[in-house]
Amino acid sequence: MKREAVLDALKAGEFDGLNHTYQPYTTGYSKNSYQDEISVSHGTIELTRITTGKFFDGKENERFEDRKTKDLSDYEAVKFIEKRPYYFAQLRPDLF
Repeated sequence: MKREAVLDALKAGEFDGLNHTYQPYTTGYSKNSYQDEISVSHGTIELTRITTGKFFDGKENERFEDRKTKDLSDYEAVKFIEKRPYYFAQLRPDLF
């Protein structure tokens, strides 16, 4: 992957409008499920991690959903793209 060229394309807005929701996943022995959503605009990747699960409140199981949003720009965004290049490579295959 051409890191500098990907960064330039990101800053130029060539990935703007890219939205995707990745498949849910669990880690280790956790009973929680995680799902990532991305939205790209103005050279910034907005990453939303949705955590769903349940806990016992003493009487019954309670379900919860927690959303945390993080904005990735510059080299943080490039690192994210390196880990998950598939949808970005569809827009600019010449960079990957």
